[in-house]
Amino acid sequence: RYFVDHNSKNTTFNDPRLPASYDPSGNPVRYQRSFRWKLAQFRNLCLANALPTHVKLSVNRQNLFEDSFNQIMRIQPYDLRRRLYIIFRGEEGLDYGGLAREWFFLLSHEILNPMYCLFEYANKNNYCLQINPASEINPDHLTYFKFVGRVIAMALYHGKFIDNGFTLPFYKRMLNKPCRLQDLQNIDPEFYNSLVWVKDNDVEESGLDVVFSADYDLLGKLQTYELKPGGIDIPV
Repeated sequence: RYFVDHNSKNTTFNDPRLPASYDPSGNPVRYQRSFRWKLAQFRNLCLANALPTHVKLSVNRQNLFEDSFNQIMRIQPYDLRRRLYIIFRGEEGLDYGGLAREWFFLLSHEILNPMYCLFEYANKNNYCLQINPASEINPDHLTYFKFVGRVIAMALYHGKFIDNGFTLPFYKRMLNKPCRLQDLQNIDPEFYNSLVWVKDNDVEESGLDVVFSADYDLLGKLQTYELKPGGIDIPV
């Protein structure tokens, strides 16, 4: 099989109508695949692995987080690939997708509830979410984080939106990718600039007495954390 390129007046085995980023089979060249193409492939994989029937969640609007937590954590992970059927108790209606969208939207707001102390905004000008350093005061915080992970996975799998986004380092940790210093720039520019200054200057001459530890204000209590073993006694 060959093609005629009417622009160059030549015959070719490559389809001249395809952009250079595609191979003769019509597939995007490796490392040049667009986000739209990757998203379509991901959706196809989700549809190919979908299970029949549905999984039913019955929740109360006034107790949405706890109801959703108790039911989702009892369900086997592979069963969450079934179609979602959401019921808001006391409200009659069939879920043709609208109730599931509303459930994801409301639940993404609830994970910010300060009562659970799970997430916080990156800073006053950046409303992306990051893990709250004080989350350990909640004895069930690790189980709640696992629940939030399942909810995010369900939203991706079922093609639903959540109302909140997360910081770049958070996504990198989810993907087990290394974080870089530049990742902090959009989260806390002042902190990022301070680290860059420390990196590029001789801190001994400045008299800052910087050591490998950091102080955090957790719920009004100042706590010191060592950045490496014995870091409180190791000068930078």
